[in-house]
Amino acid sequence: MLDDLKHGNKFYTGVETDKGVLLFSRNYEGNHQYGAFMEANIERRFFEPDFEGKSLTVYEIRGWPSLMAGKINRCYDSYDSLLPLEKIPVDAYLDKSALKSVTHKEEYDLSPTWKNYARLTDGEKGLGLARSVDNYDRMTLLYIMDKGYPRDGLIDEYPDNFSFHEKFERIENKLLGRDRWNVYDEMQEKAKKLAGKLLHEHFPDTRQKEDDAPKMKVESEIPKKSKGRKM
Repeated sequence: MLDDLKHGNKFYTGVETDKGVLLFSRNYEGNHQYGAFMEANIERRFFEPDFEGKSLTVYEIRGWPSLMAGKINRCYDSYDSLLPLEKIPVDAYLDKSALKSVTHKEEYDLSPTWKNYARLTDGEKGLGLARSVDNYDRMTLLYIMDKGYPRDGLIDEYPDNFSFHEKFERIENKLLGRDRWNVYDEMQEKAKKLAGKLLHEHFPDTRQKEDDAPKMKVESEIPKKSKGRKM
């Protein structure tokens, strides 16, 4: 406790699961475990058909280091490898009712839409989780099915790269051509159908909301790149 008084209390990150809240420190070890846990259990699983996550709550918690001892960074084994979710020790989870010093809380909808995935991985408005190649493709195809192809063309920002860009080159060229307004509706309809076809062919088991339906309105805004952890 004397050490606590000397150095003060610290901030921690808490991730709520159905078993309780997992705590991570804000140093290299904690950031590393947090990133690996979120990648394996949230980002990579987001569009998988058996993913049952409904929502995600991430906390910023302030506390004395002595009181957090034995409760933080419990997701790795002795070989510095991420434990499967079912192998994480029961005592690593903190009961939600025990969270006394929450300084910030963010909630994320895990319903399988491109909007929810984009927010979760956005570096400014979300957690900035790194996007896997397949999930970036899924998000982009779902976006095109919903909003149509961006009027100014699809621009990827490193490290994101849309794998099916070439498939849409003809449509993009038409939308950027001189007669773009004459063929606009036709090209957007083709873009949406092509996106649906590619999603079905390459990712047939993609989890989707049953009530999702492509809308006819086309917007130029596209999901921003993932820039890294926000909190």
